[in-house]
Amino acid sequence: MDIAEEQRAFYGALLDQYGDDPRALSHRDQATQYERFHRLARVFEHEQGPFSVHEIGCGMGHFGEFLERHHPGALYSGSDVHPSFAEACARKFPRGSFHTRDVVASLPPERYDFLTLSGTFNVRLSATPEAWRGFVQGMLRAMYAMCTRGFAVNFLTTFHDPEYTRAELHYEPPGALLDFVVGQLSRFWELDAAGPLYEYTLRVYRPEHVRARHADPAFTRYFKPASP
Repeated sequence: MDIAEEQRAFYGALLDQYGDDPRALSHRDQATQYERFHRLARVFEHEQGPFSVHEIGCGMGHFGEFLERHHPGALYSGSDVHPSFAEACARKFPRGSFHTRDVVASLPPERYDFLTLSGTFNVRLSATPEAWRGFVQGMLRAMYAMCTRGFAVNFLTTFHDPEYTRAELHYEPPGALLDFVVGQLSRFWELDAAGPLYEYTLRVYRPEHVRARHADPAFTRYFKPASP
């Protein structure tokens, strides 16, 4: 069973058990779910006007509900490997477009201002650490290609109480992650481990977006010339 198939089976079983509830997405409760959402949303906290947000692993659209409450200027859409999740989101958010697809296996043509992903990297299940590392890096590449401004994702941290370690979960070393991000994607990033959870949030920005936000000529030397 490949990673996408195992995720479909895992989250499908949670959906059957819990229905429209944070636990169907492997969150403990709404409080911890919304703590993650607030930190992901900081990737677009400086936006002044409307912008698009595409959630990978959109689940039941709880992040879309969060956006309606806290960021009403966001146009929400999403992708999920489980069709029941994408269909539920389409019913909840008729203005958005929702897709059943594996964006790592086949990069979609659509582009969005921002992308987010919450919790998908945590539950490794039976995948080997090497296979999971390839999945994580492939997903980060896909999200960077699909965004025009930036993306945000979260990980379980390696800096946690050992008694909570579980073999089926993935704990991402921040140093190795940043080596990949800077080497393969962008030097403009934020790492946020200031919350109460044993997790951290990675926010990555495209150079052209950072440059647009820092238009003063004093900063020109820090950016490469735009590609023709």
